[in-house]
Amino acid sequence: MKIRNLILIGVLSSVVFAVALFPASVLWSMVSGSAGGLPVQVERVGGTVWNGYAVGRLRTQFVRGPLVLDWNLKGLRLLLGEVSVGLRAEGNEFRVNGSGHWGLWGTGVSHLNGDVQADLLNQSLRQFGISASGVINVEDISINLSGNTITTAEGWIRWSGGRVKAPATGSRTPLDIPPVNGQVREEDGNLFLTVTEAKGNQLLGEAGLLPEKGLGSLKVLQRVLSLAGMESAGDDDKVLVNMQQPLPF
Repeated sequence: MKIRNLILIGVLSSVVFAVALFPASVLWSMVSGSAGGLPVQVERVGGTVWNGYAVGRLRTQFVRGPLVLDWNLKGLRLLLGEVSVGLRAEGNEFRVNGSGHWGLWGTGVSHLNGDVQADLLNQSLRQFGISASGVINVEDISINLSGNTITTAEGWIRWSGGRVKAPATGSRTPLDIPPVNGQVREEDGNLFLTVTEAKGNQLLGEAGLLPEKGLGSLKVLQRVLSLAGMESAGDDDKVLVNMQQPLPF
């Protein structure tokens, strides 16, 4: 190997290590002035750019409270033309960990696991007069997006069941809903969440994300009424709701 190549490798290695070991707190102090639009009020940053943490408070409309975020960049993936970072986020009502990636082969998340208290969603559901309880478990979700096409999607979202209040029930008495499972899958470049009863595995409905068309879809079967203990005339497999709406982004 020529000397100039060795020098180039040495210089590049020095730059990579300098960036990797650079204190995250110093970098944050340099860029925090232009990060006023972030939904997090950062209170403390530690570790390095390569492996560090941040402590702050969420200040979004729907999710508020303390947040701890850890990250760990994966150096080997950089050599393959991809930025990959392991992440862990934890707050009062949620705990999630997994990996995010951006590169030549797409953008997405992988091996996403954790749990979210259903109460956390009530702030966003309040405008519809709906509230729920219980725990939502996220199990090994991996999703990859290349351009406007979903290339891979797998994993599970499971709800423990609990009490639900909804104006459509015609009663102020909460409904006791049993557990349900949601399977994440890819079909024809689109992302779908197929929801079934945890007991009996009967289909309840399906939500979809169609990025190429810029649409979101929702299909609900009449079996949902039976699951909620409400009267449902006719076939449980009859489609109760079938709609598509433009995506808000």
